[in-house]
Formats: sequence, C-alpha cells, structure tokens
Amino acid sequence: MLSYQHGYHAGNFADVVKHLTLSRLLHYMIGKEKPIFYLETHSGRGMYDLHDNQAAKTGEYLQGIHLLWEHKKQLSPMFTPYLQSIDKINQSSELRFYPGSPCLAIDFLRPQDRLFCCELHPREFEHLESLPHRGKRVFFSNEDGIANLHALLPPAERRGLIFIDPSYEVKTDYKLIPQALKSAYRRFSTGVFCLWYPIVDKRLHEQLLRGLKAIEANSSLHLEFYLTGATQSGMTGCGLWVINPPYVLAEEMKIILQQLRGFFNPGISSFIVES
Repeated sequence: MLSYQHGYHAGNFADVVKHLTLSRLLHYMIGKEKPIFYLETHSGRGMYDLHDNQAAKTGEYLQGIHLLWEHKKQLSPMFTPYLQSIDKINQSSELRFYPGSPCLAIDFLRPQDRLFCCELHPREFEHLESLPHRGKRVFFSNEDGIANLHALLPPAERRGLIFIDPSYEVKTDYKLIPQALKSAYRRFSTGVFCLWYPIVDKRLHEQLLRGLKAIEANSSLHLEFYLTGATQSGMTGCGLWVINPPYVLAEEMKIILQQLRGFFNPGISSFIVES
C-alpha cells in the first residue's frame, strides 16, 4: 500500500509513545561495546517538518510532542535521550522538526553499528535516503521490509533490534504481521523485536493480539496507551509488543506512560504494561 504518508501524523501522541519506547531500547542496546544491527521495516521519510502542509492540515503534533516540549524540565530523566535527539535537529528552541524512527536510530547508534531502513513509498523514500548520517553505516532500501526479514536475519552482528511500524491501511496486516514476526523470531531468537500498532477496531485489535501471543517468545512486554475510551471513533490508542525486552523496560515504561497521562487527555487517558 503506497498511499500512506506519515507527515500528517508526525509528532502526535502515538509517535511520542512509540519513539520514547524505541529510545529506551536503543539506550540499552548501545550500553554494550559489541556492534548491533538495527532493522526498520517501515521507515517513512525519517524526519518531518511540523510547519509543512501535511502537519499543518491536521495539527496533531500540537496535542503530542508540542505539549511535552513546553514542559521539558518537568519530565523524568528517562525522557532526556529522546528529547536530546529532537533538540539536535532543531536549530533553535522552537520546535519545528520532528525525528522519525530512522533519524532517532541514526542519532543513537555508533560507527560500529549497522542500520538498514526499508520504505516502499517512492516519495517518502526520496526523503529517507537523503537523511544525513555522518559517516555511520546506514543503508536504505525501497524494497518491502517485511518480505526482506527472511534475507536479513539473523544478522552477522548477532545482536539486533528489529523495529516494525506498519501503517495498517491494509487490514490483512493485523493477521500477517504477527505471522511474519513469528517467522523472524524463529530465525533470530536472541534479537529484540519491537512492533507498534494502532488501536482502532476492536475485532482487528483482538486478532492482532491473538497472533502475537501465539509467537510464544521466551520473554515479551506488552504496553498500550489509551487516549480515550473504546466507544470513541478513530484511533483511541496505540500499543507496542516487545520481544526480548531489557529487564528494566517494564518499570521504566510505567513511569513514562504515567507522566504522559498528565499531558495527553489528562483525567481520561490510561495505560497498561504487562509481561
């Protein structure tokens, strides 16, 4: 599906939840000297201008990263690496640019690490492959990231983080993505896998979770952040499923999501974190 462009939603509440989780994973992955392989299956354009027509049309970032940016000093130190990455791409204290996950990964990872970012959408890919990467080992592909999982795993580095962030515009993704993740986990059972998903339709949500539970990984972490009640229309929340998470991630995400409740629909929003 090549119609989805993330610029309309960049920096919204779901991006903040997603990228804070990713930032904590990256933080711990680089804690050891050994190189890691970072693979992203649905990269988007990698960085977003919050003043362009797409972001201006929806204004979703105003109820997302903008709320945090105005109160940075009130946030837990666990937010700091994520906020520092955002700060680096903005030339002043004004929040104009927002890093997608490839931009975050490039910032976090080291010269000895290897990044492989896939994106099918032609225009998004043009932006993606122009991302500055300061001599780091970054590879961009306009092929199907899910289809490439078999060829790319297991990596030579033997340590890896696989980030899967589909648009879910194709409803069969709710069935097929867990199957692809299960197959990838069998090929690379020591890797860290992180899947993001929206909460939009109860039936599809339940189908996705059934598929993820069927993977039966040795260790997994499931978190969801609910912006509104389930009776509302549209995306009411989002979730992440992490296989082989760092042991501290569950407690960290409880602290992070609790703080986010104070910014995103306070008094109504809620979350779960379960192993």
